[in-house]
Amino acid sequence: MKKDKVSINIISSFNHANFIGLLRNNNDFKWQINDSNYNQIFQTLSDKRLNVWKKKSDISLIWSTPESISPEFKKLLNYEKGNKNLIKKDIDIFFNCLKNVKKNSDVILIPNWILREPNESSIALSFSNKLGIEYHLSYMNYYLSELINKEKNIYLLNSTKWLANCGSEVTYNSKLWYLMKSPFSNEFYSEAILDVVSIFKTLKGLSKKLLVLDLDNTLWGGIVGEVGWKNLRIGGHDYLGEAFKDFQYKIKSLKNYGILLALCSKNNESTALEAIEKHPEMVLKLDDFVSYKINWNNKAQNILDITKELNIGLQSVVFFDDTPYERAYVKQSLPEVTVPNFPSDPVNYSSFLSKLRYFDTSFISKEDKKRADLYKSEFKREKIKQNLKSHSQWLKTLELKITIENAKSENLLRTHQLLNKTNQMNLSTRRLSEKELNSWTNKSSNKLWTIRAKDKFGDYGIIGILSISIKNKSAKLEDFILSCRVVGRDIEKVMIEFVKDYCQNAKIEKIKGKYLKTKKNVLLFENFNKLNLIDKNKYSFEIIANNKKFDLSNINIIKKI
Repeated sequence: MKKDKVSINIISSFNHANFIGLLRNNNDFKWQINDSNYNQIFQTLSDKRLNVWKKKSDISLIWSTPESISPEFKKLLNYEKGNKNLIKKDIDIFFNCLKNVKKNSDVILIPNWILREPNESSIALSFSNKLGIEYHLSYMNYYLSELINKEKNIYLLNSTKWLANCGSEVTYNSKLWYLMKSPFSNEFYSEAILDVVSIFKTLKGLSKKLLVLDLDNTLWGGIVGEVGWKNLRIGGHDYLGEAFKDFQYKIKSLKNYGILLALCSKNNESTALEAIEKHPEMVLKLDDFVSYKINWNNKAQNILDITKELNIGLQSVVFFDDTPYERAYVKQSLPEVTVPNFPSDPVNYSSFLSKLRYFDTSFISKEDKKRADLYKSEFKREKIKQNLKSHSQWLKTLELKITIENAKSENLLRTHQLLNKTNQMNLSTRRLSEKELNSWTNKSSNKLWTIRAKDKFGDYGIIGILSISIKNKSAKLEDFILSCRVVGRDIEKVMIEFVKDYCQNAKIEKIKGKYLKTKKNVLLFENFNKLNLIDKNKYSFEIIANNKKFDLSNINIIKKI
């Protein structure tokens, strides 16, 4: 399979040759690495004429030791008194340099500061506000994080976690430092690469969306069909029971920021559901799951049925099961599904989940928080659809209400999320930072609208984006984005009619557009083709503003422009 290209600038205060070597061997992307001389961070960040800044990159990784950023902090390494205010000024200078190159990368990643060697002397002074190295290092990281939180597209990476995962004995390599001024081991660099890859996937909408879980010896201890729900090991004064309960809490936290949960278990359905609902120590209840397949069918087929039911691609699925056979079977049958090696001991379940990078997120919108409820409502809609004879009858039953309005600042987060994460129903697949999106929207020649949907089963929230650019009485359809959750409800017709009406009122007769083909947006092409909006052999198209209108009599349309 062809790998996506990712360009990355690497600027560091130490020799990062080993890191680059490991990055080149990473199989997630085809890396285009722009390197800079080490120990020249401020010079590199201040001079935009350098080769590293000539082309806009996907990522800029700025990796420094604390003493290379703050001369004042360097004093503390010799147990000289440090001035916190002067350290603060040093960080301000560094941060201003970051902002100087912000436009040159889609995203800037900065590992938080750790020491280049263990600090094991003068333990009693570690957190002294005058001489304490750990005290001032904690302050530096806190202050930088506060500055970064006010900016878009700059993210701190948790290098402290990499140190914890590797251990100090593995992380630090004195010989490497003295030989080539590289302070960290390859194991540590490998941990860093995992996080760089993870956050980039997240920002590009490639993180996982659905966690499918087994029950017996995965969510609880014991086989419910053999021991009964009252004898399952969950919580209580039992070390294994506590481990299972903590694991459920961890899973529950995923659901709270938008990850969908489903069950896939070989069990009698009534027996398993009784345990879920009746056991007093169960953290996860049936309401937490968007779908469940509890039967004696093979699990690969069950997972496939779940994804079809939810309209989610297999590449977005992670499967947890304590049984090696079941994991191997799913992995072989559905290679797109991610099937990690599950720990054999339940006491390690929670830490195992904590270390996974599959579910990372850079922000959480209102829609993310209520995603599970949205999918449950969708299940109800589909159930009704099965009992009706026609599509129009189903739409009428839904009592669908569509609201189209000018994009608002309070909706920028969700708008940006849709723009950068929607793949299937996306005309141009252009990706913009929040700042770029805001700047584009503020031009009088550009128009950007959000599309909300609601029906009798619930509120979908913002599910679409529509934008045009106007030049010399001619309109270009820039963005046509629709969440795949609502495809098939004639909302795409509503969007087309809206832009036709707007252009007609603005004395614009023709709306031009271009479909930019990717591996994932074939669905949009198929839908445009069905609506006779696009030539099969051409990716460009033209819509006449006053031509025949679609029948939208079953949809209540509200326009706010």
